[in-house]
Amino acid sequence: MRNAMLVLLAVVVISGIAVVYVRHQHRLTFIALTDAQLQRDQLNIEWRQLLLEESTWSLHRLVERNAHEKLGMIIPSSDNMLILSEPPQ
Repeated sequence: MRNAMLVLLAVVVISGIAVVYVRHQHRLTFIALTDAQLQRDQLNIEWRQLLLEESTWSLHRLVERNAHEKLGMIIPSSDNMLILSEPPQ
C-alpha cells in the first residue's frame, strides 16, 4: 500500500513538472511566433515602400531628367541619328 502511494506521488510530481515544462515551452514558442509576425509586418511595410520607390524611379520623366542632369545625356538631333534597315533578301 505504501509503495503504491509513493508511486502515485511520484507520478503526480512528474506530471506536474511536465505540465510546467510544456507551458513554459508554449510561452517561448508564442513569444517566437509574435516576434516572427512583427518581423513579417515590418518586412511587408519595407517591401511596399520599395515597390513604391521602384515605380517612382521608373517613371519616364524621372529617368530622362536623371540621365540629363547626372550623366549629361541628351536626346540626339535627327542629324545625329542613323537608321539602319534590314537588307532586302
